[in-house]
Amino acid sequence: MSEPIYRWLKSGLIEPGHHQQALQLAGERAAPHAWLLFIKKMLIMLGLLSLAFGVVFFFAFNWNELGRMFKFMVIQTLLVGLFVGYFFKSKSFWLSQALLLAAVIVLGALLALFGQTYQTGADPWQLFAIWGLLITPLVLFSKSEVLWVVLAALLNTALSLYLDVHRSFLGFGFLGRHMPWIYLLLNTSLLLVLEWLSGPKGQRPQSLALPHRWAAQVLGLVVIYIVGLLGLSAIWGNSETSNINLLLFSVFMILAFLFYRRLHKDLLLLTAWSLSMIVFVLALLANTVFHNFDAGGLLLMALCLIGMSTFAVSWLKKTHVSFKQETSS
Repeated sequence: MSEPIYRWLKSGLIEPGHHQQALQLAGERAAPHAWLLFIKKMLIMLGLLSLAFGVVFFFAFNWNELGRMFKFMVIQTLLVGLFVGYFFKSKSFWLSQALLLAAVIVLGALLALFGQTYQTGADPWQLFAIWGLLITPLVLFSKSEVLWVVLAALLNTALSLYLDVHRSFLGFGFLGRHMPWIYLLLNTSLLLVLEWLSGPKGQRPQSLALPHRWAAQVLGLVVIYIVGLLGLSAIWGNSETSNINLLLFSVFMILAFLFYRRLHKDLLLLTAWSLSMIVFVLALLANTVFHNFDAGGLLLMALCLIGMSTFAVSWLKKTHVSFKQETSS
């Protein structure tokens, strides 16, 4: 609807005094009441998050002064209260999601309190792994993009802490240069699940479907970042893994382009894809052609950067128009 509105504005069919109202009706501008509602939701979410983090810092600051049972009583009471509030406010999507997010944080604090109080001897990575495992059912059935991002952060943190103390994963030994492959495996798996849950209607389970795509976009950016690092490692990294890294980079970039250009059309991730390709090409030129980094080489690299950036912006604009036309048709 936005394209006809802009054409009418440009041709003068809409009076100047009604421009703002027309843009609001087209969904291009937020109405004043929408801003008030947004601020209200943000304040509620920030207030609940402040409550959850406040409990964590309260225990940390007064650890020696508080009794064991008092600590568990306070944090368990708060956790139960948040879950009760979630079930009673389930009709209000934003409020229920804010309550659930606060409950997830308090649950992590309870797990940390249990481990610290009873000195279970578990490695730190197990705290985040168990935390992520316990909230997985909540994440699946809450339809919350925020909780999906929290789950991804917990799993990546658990993996990072695990790799600090272990040199094997799923029965396979590895070295430090192999770590990006493991992160790529984890985040690609999460991305595929999110793309499935946020895909077109009729192709996703309605009981688990996500209302928006931004969680998938966050994981997509993470995956493209990791793939970009693999591409740079293929150029400047260890020679033993350079061929594999180059193969992974090529395969993932081709699949990402086809997926986000043809199947799940996403301009943001195509922009990140373009940036990653520009960085890779510049690194390849710097390593092979302009490796001396003299004044002439730097000038040519700058010209290449300008040319590739101009082409990428032009292509993205055309792709954006194409997406709009395909959507309207």
